[in-house]
Amino acid sequence: MIIVFTSQRDTHSDVVVSRLTAAGADVVRVNTEELPGEADFRLRLGGSGWSGEVALRLGGRRVEPERVRSVWVRRPSKWGPSPRLLPWEAAFATAETRDAVLGLWSSMPCLWMSRPGDIEAASWKVEQLSRAGAAGFAVPKTLVTTDPDELRRFYDECAGAVVVKTFTGGASAQAAAAADPGRDIPHVGLSTTLVTPEVLARADLLRHSPVLVQQQVPKRVDLRVTVVGEEVYTAEIHSQELAATRVDCRRFDLPVRYAAATLPDEVAERCVRFVRGYGLEFGALDMVETPEGDHVFLENNPVGQFLHVEQRAPELRITDAVVSRLMRGAHG
Repeated sequence: MIIVFTSQRDTHSDVVVSRLTAAGADVVRVNTEELPGEADFRLRLGGSGWSGEVALRLGGRRVEPERVRSVWVRRPSKWGPSPRLLPWEAAFATAETRDAVLGLWSSMPCLWMSRPGDIEAASWKVEQLSRAGAAGFAVPKTLVTTDPDELRRFYDECAGAVVVKTFTGGASAQAAAAADPGRDIPHVGLSTTLVTPEVLARADLLRHSPVLVQQQVPKRVDLRVTVVGEEVYTAEIHSQELAATRVDCRRFDLPVRYAAATLPDEVAERCVRFVRGYGLEFGALDMVETPEGDHVFLENNPVGQFLHVEQRAPELRITDAVVSRLMRGAHG
């Protein structure tokens, strides 16, 4: 049995579940929105581990712990306690369910792509940069600060070639901005963007929340390096063909040209060691190749998107690799 642990609107899970089913796999998709409100737990601990089932009412799906061979933790989202509960009751039910579900699954001797604790530990950008440097990657000159004057000094040191990033992608700030459009919120809407004089003029807002700032790296191309197990899939992203202010090439709506590429062996091996060093089975690394041919690490997303890479560079069969890895775990 293969569990896909995700959310209802995750298109990546739609595609992978369809491929697994077509290959004859016994796959159960568990969406966090269904837990705990649409599930029944009947579990017992014996000498050989947990037995019983988590029965999902929608579609009659059942997770039987002793049969699980692979778990793909994709992008679980908001949990779904019963709407009949009061807010504090719903919060309690959600916390209890999360602890029970993740505790149960963590006890299973199966393939994980990847364990929730490893995903969380691998998501901290500040730690990533330290680890990447220790692993032999080149990393950009970086500042983390809530001090507007420190940002201005860094800006001057880098002759204005500076980009700013959020730690969490800016989703919470964007939601707040949508709810209260008249309020000036720190780095709202910024995923990765160039620091302009207009952005610098709002630097006093940094006192409310830290920001990650990096010296802009000269590029020949951006690289998206997807690691699945021991396999490496590399896409060149020709973002240099866009306007200079469009720094974040990962926006899927931009007309960016992708092409399959091959990393030097030592760089590819370093990428695998970096991802596997967290205990991960999957990682999506963003890198830059400079005009001189150096490879600069920017960040790693342990549950990164990959369908857009395949759509623009079909030679990179990442979905097949994910399916194959989960199938091998299921039959191992």
